[in-house]
Amino acid sequence: MAAEFDFVLEVSEAPGGYRIEVSSPCGEDTAIAGIDADALLSRLPSLEAAVLGSAARSRSGGTGLEAPARQVGGTLFDSVFQSGIKALYLSSRQKAQERGRRLRMILRVRSPELAALPWELLYDAKLGGYLCLHHPIIRYVEMLEPVSPLRVEPPLRILGMVALPGSLGTLEAETEREGLSAALKPLMDEGMVQLDWVGGQTKQHLFDALFHGCHIFHFIGHGKFDDQRRQGMIVFADEQGRQDSLHADALGSLISVAEPAPRLVVLNSCETGTSHARDLFSSTAAKLEYTVPAVVAMQFPVTDKAAVLFSRAFYQALAANRPVDEAVRTGRIALRADKDDSLECFTPVLYQRSGDARLFDLTSPRPPTPPRQVAEDIKKLERETQRDERTEPSFRQLSPPPGRRPPPPSSTTSLGITPLTVIDTGHWVVSLALHPQGRLLATGSRKLIRVWDVVAGRSTWERRLGGWSTMVNAIAFSPDGSRLATGSTDNFARVWDMSTGSVDAELAHRHFVNAVDFDGSGRYLATGSADATVCIWDLSTTSRVLVLRHARAVKAVRFSPDGRLLLTSSEDKNAYVWDHTGRQQTRISHRDFVLGVAFSPDGRKIATCSQDRSCEIRETETWTALFRVEHNAGLRSVAFSPDSTMLATGSEDGSVCVWSAATGESLLFVRYDRSVNAVAFYPDGRFLASGGEDKVVRSLRLPEDDR
Repeated sequence: MAAEFDFVLEVSEAPGGYRIEVSSPCGEDTAIAGIDADALLSRLPSLEAAVLGSAARSRSGGTGLEAPARQVGGTLFDSVFQSGIKALYLSSRQKAQERGRRLRMILRVRSPELAALPWELLYDAKLGGYLCLHHPIIRYVEMLEPVSPLRVEPPLRILGMVALPGSLGTLEAETEREGLSAALKPLMDEGMVQLDWVGGQTKQHLFDALFHGCHIFHFIGHGKFDDQRRQGMIVFADEQGRQDSLHADALGSLISVAEPAPRLVVLNSCETGTSHARDLFSSTAAKLEYTVPAVVAMQFPVTDKAAVLFSRAFYQALAANRPVDEAVRTGRIALRADKDDSLECFTPVLYQRSGDARLFDLTSPRPPTPPRQVAEDIKKLERETQRDERTEPSFRQLSPPPGRRPPPPSSTTSLGITPLTVIDTGHWVVSLALHPQGRLLATGSRKLIRVWDVVAGRSTWERRLGGWSTMVNAIAFSPDGSRLATGSTDNFARVWDMSTGSVDAELAHRHFVNAVDFDGSGRYLATGSADATVCIWDLSTTSRVLVLRHARAVKAVRFSPDGRLLLTSSEDKNAYVWDHTGRQQTRISHRDFVLGVAFSPDGRKIATCSQDRSCEIRETETWTALFRVEHNAGLRSVAFSPDSTMLATGSEDGSVCVWSAATGESLLFVRYDRSVNAVAFYPDGRFLASGGEDKVVRSLRLPEDDR
C-alpha cells in the first residue's frame, strides 16, 4: 500500500501549458504551469558537464559549476510549486515531521519531454536547498500490476555482474565489488543476505546465472543510447571481449527467466558521452519496469568513486530493512557528505511501479506454504472474527444439493439493449462487470469505481477510494444486481449497496485483493488476495467460513453455476478446483502466472488463461483437457458466453478473440493499441465488452451465425 505521507505530483500536457495535480496528506490541488521544456532541455549538456566537473575523477570529461544545477532545479520548483501547491507541500512536510515520519515525493510525469528532465534537482533556497536530500523522490511508472512486499525466507539473494568490454574505458569494478561485499558482510555472516557474482561478462553468462534466481540484480558496467530505436542499451562483452550491446526490452526479457525473479535492478553504470545521456537509463529503467517492480539507474555519467560510495550506502540501508526510496536518499547523502560541492548525488534515479517502496520483508520471513485446503477450526475463526460459532453457519451446510443447477440466463434480460460502441472512461480499465439486466456496466480503475449506462455512455454512480495508488483490481455484481463487490490494493474487498451507495461489508486481507465473485445465491462472496489466500465470506454475518491457502498470490476466483465448486488461480502457475468442503478436486498447470478463470454457465467446462499466452479449456466431469488457444502475449481475462457456446479472451498484445467453446475455432479477432485487461459478455449474448489500458470500454456486436 502507498505510504500515508506521500506528496504526489502528476504532470501532464494541457492547453496553455502543463496540468499539475497534487495529492497530499493535507489535501489536493490543481494548477496549470507554463514550463518551457525546450529551454530546460537545452541546458542539460552544461548541467551534465557541471555534474562531472564537480567530481574529483570521472569516467568522461567535463567541467562546470553548480549554477546550472540550481538554475534548472529552481526553475522546475518555481514552475510547479505555485502558491496553493507550495502551501500544501509546506503543510504536508510539517505534518509528517509532527508525526515523526518522512514525506515522500512521488513524480508521475506523463509528458515525454518533461520526463527527460532531472526532477531530482528540485531546488528552493528558502526551503533548505535540494528537495531530494530531504525527501525520497520516486519516479512512478504506471503499470497494471502493483507490488506487495515479498516475504523473503533468508537469505536475500543479490546477483552482481561486471561487464567491461576491452574497447571501452575501464572502471574500478573490483573496488566497487569489494565495497558491496564489505557493506553486506554483517548480514552475510548472519545468513540474511547472499551475494553471488556472475562468472563472466557475456549475455550467456548472465543467462546461466539467472536460472538460479535472485531477489536483486546489480550491474556494473557501461551503457549506450540507440538513436534510431530511441532506447537505452547495456553493454556486455562477447567471447572475444568486444562490445555486445543489449537493448532494454531484451534485457527485461532476459531477466524474466530468473526464478525467483528479482524485485530490484540496480544499474550502477553510465553512458559513454552521447548527447542522449539524460535519456539512457530513464528509457532502460522504464522498460525494465515491465519486468521488475523497482529500478535504480543513473541519469548522468557517474564517476568510479561515486558508484562505489553510493552502492555501499544504498545496500547498508536496504539491508537494514529500509524501503528502497529511503535507501536511495541514503546513498545521495553519502555522496554529498563525501564531497559537499559534488553534484553527483543527483545522478541516481529511482523508478517504481508500486506505491509501497518496501520491496522486501526481512524481519518476519515466512516460507511459502504449498497449496492445501484449510477449513479452519472454529476456535481460530472465533479469535480472528470475534464472532460466536453459532452465528457462523458453514459454507458446506448451505450449499445447494448435488445436481441442482440454476436456470440459464434469459435471452430477454437485457431487453434488446444496443450499447454504445465506445465509452471513454478517461482512466485505465483494470476490471469490469456487467449488470444482470445488461443496461449497466461497472469499471474499476485507479482510485475509481464507476457504473455506466451503456446506452447513454455516461457514468451514473461513482465512488472514490483513498490512496493515490489504490487500484480496483476486481469488480462483480451480485446475481440480483442490487450489490457491487470490489477488491483493491488497499487490502480490502467491499460490498456496496447500489441503491444507497453505502458500504454493506468491508472485508480485510493482509495484502491486495485481486479477485471477487458472488455465488449464485448472492449470500457468499469469494475473495482472492496477494496474501496467497482465498476466503469465502457469509455476507449475512460478514463472517469468514472457509480459507484456502495457495503458495503465491491469488489472481482470480469463480464459483461454479451450482455454487458447489470454486475455481481459483495463482502466481504459482496453477489453477485449482475446490469443492464446498475445501478439498482440492484438481490442479491445472500453466507455464506462467494464471491470471483469469471462468466456468461455463452450463457448468460443463472451465477455462484458465495465463501469462504464458495460452487459454486451456477442460470439461468438468473428469477435468480432461479439451483444447488450448493462444495469443501473441500474455492473456489477462477469459469469459464464456451466456449460452456456453463461445469463449472470449483478452490479451496484453491488445487483441480480443472469440472462440467456439466446442472446438476452439476462431470466430472473431480484433486488435487494439493497448493491453486488454477484462472481457465480459452481455447477458443476452449479442455483445462483448472489453476494457484496458487505452482507457475505453468497447462493445463488439457478435455475428448472429457465430452464436
